[in-house]
Amino acid sequence: MPLFQNLRTASSGLSVSGTAMQIIGDNIANVNTVGFKRGRANFADMFPSEVSHVHGPIAVGTGAVTGKTYDEFSQGAMQISNNNLHMAINGNGFFSVRDGNEVHYTRNGEFSLDKQGHLVSPMGLYLQGYNAEDDETQPQLGDIKIDMSQLDSKATSEITLQMNINSGAAPATDLSGLTFDGSTTASTLSNVVDLATFSTSVAVFDSLGDKHDLVMAFEKNSTNNWTCYVLADGGEIEDASTQTGTKASGNAFQIAQIDLTFDNDGSINTMNTTYTSSTTAWNFVGADVFNTGNEYAFNFGQDADGDGTADNNGKIMQLSSASTVTGLDQDGRSVGFLASLMIETDGTVVGRYDNGSDAELGKVAIATFSTTAGLQRMGSNVFRATNVPGAPSYGKAGEGGRGDVFGSSLEASNVDIEDEFVDMITAQRSYQASSRVMSATNEFLRELINLV
Repeated sequence: MPLFQNLRTASSGLSVSGTAMQIIGDNIANVNTVGFKRGRANFADMFPSEVSHVHGPIAVGTGAVTGKTYDEFSQGAMQISNNNLHMAINGNGFFSVRDGNEVHYTRNGEFSLDKQGHLVSPMGLYLQGYNAEDDETQPQLGDIKIDMSQLDSKATSEITLQMNINSGAAPATDLSGLTFDGSTTASTLSNVVDLATFSTSVAVFDSLGDKHDLVMAFEKNSTNNWTCYVLADGGEIEDASTQTGTKASGNAFQIAQIDLTFDNDGSINTMNTTYTSSTTAWNFVGADVFNTGNEYAFNFGQDADGDGTADNNGKIMQLSSASTVTGLDQDGRSVGFLASLMIETDGTVVGRYDNGSDAELGKVAIATFSTTAGLQRMGSNVFRATNVPGAPSYGKAGEGGRGDVFGSSLEASNVDIEDEFVDMITAQRSYQASSRVMSATNEFLRELINLV
């Protein structure tokens, strides 16, 4: 082999060692870059040169060449962030961000809100996902835009109760003898609470979003037979026909009476609800009129007809134990203003409002590829899909092999400084050795010239 070829071989060694050092330097420079994926070079030998065929082919290599570079998409460590909109994917997948008409992919979850309410990356690219309307995710993929407006009030329509009432309680007639018209002085709410076998209260909301406290007073009539009186403050009630308040504050106004019977195993046998509005139209002051005879659905584990066909979360049992409420809820709310945002593990963006309500405002889409090979780095910590991985598939985090999304977290770079130092020493020594080959070849050439 000509000595000049030795120079070219040594030069290729210098070149690939320099490339390796360049990649190592890039990795170390991005050790603090959120979601950065370590680069690595693949080197290959060059086509050999055949030098003899006397005793069979003899081939001598002609150096090395950089075959390709690729990114290692191993998981980076999770780091806690104080920003609720920061996200990290634990597992497979990418965040998808739009830059004009082009879509890129990233593991950097440093998202924030722009002035229009879009979730954007540090470079202002729009995070892709599914927006929500009326607390339900829509199927169309697009820019996630958070609705920053107020959460409108909602009138209560259902009251759900889980409790036990003591089967050992003595029968009484204290409440059954009272008049709950909101005007009778003897029938104050405080007096009802004192006389009831057991009572509890629940806050409900009218059509204006105003809150009202209802008293639910239980009285045992006889064995396995109870009555629940649902009472409002008379001072908050007005006559629907005159739209004037004729009741007295603090006096009990009955809005419903629920008659209950129980089986010997403690479960409800029958449930019959009588609504005041079926005979007397009424409403909370200034609010919509209750005149349908069915102002609230009471979920006690039975439907209003008592035939046991209702499927609700309520459950009342009559067992030999102290009367205790284990769950009491209603579906109304007052007007709410957005207080904070949080990200759930399935990528759901949840708005928390100052009225105590939560609402789904969107869902982050996770993009996955059949292979990460061929994803092209575009700078700013984003990748572009090429023909090798093809188009991605989108879905919800935690499904279809996609990783979970962790809110208030960021994925650290997967660069390991110790590994990079080892590779750096190897590349440095390789460069030195290649330079020595070039130096020695130069001495051979000098000796050859001196022979002339």
